[in-house]
Amino acid sequence: MWATASVNEDVVKAITIMLGNFGRLRATDEATQSIPQLVGALKAGNEPAQEAALDALYLLQEAWSSSPAEIGKAQAMAAAEAIPVLQLLMREGPPHFQEKADCLLQCLPGSLVVTVKQGHNLKLSMGSTNAFCKITLGNGPPRQTKACFSLSDLMHLSVVT
Repeated sequence: MWATASVNEDVVKAITIMLGNFGRLRATDEATQSIPQLVGALKAGNEPAQEAALDALYLLQEAWSSSPAEIGKAQAMAAAEAIPVLQLLMREGPPHFQEKADCLLQCLPGSLVVTVKQGHNLKLSMGSTNAFCKITLGNGPPRQTKACFSLSDLMHLSVVT
């Protein structure tokens, strides 16, 4: 049922309840197989389905350090498919989603979260800024965000590598 069911709020809630009540279940191949269902709920679900999916992914993430290495790695790689939607939820989702989305983003492979502490020399132009962040990783090419219109928009910059 976990891997084959269509995105459905009740199925996602049932997965979350099972993962919450049966801790050992989190470190199984079956739990890993449920991750595409959870990612699908984040992408296409309504707010209750998204919240349940976030809760389930958060429960799985908490167990990665105590799970067998291959299970934790497989789950992290599967959950990495959620990076774009987690970034969107960080920017535009309900406030109660943002903390869990931020926590998940920080531990998924292929994601780097940069927190901007302050900006300097931000010139105001007609009441707003054209601020952006630029980051260079190692010898790679510089990458930058789209222009933001306030420093608060820059506070959480996520770069997918």
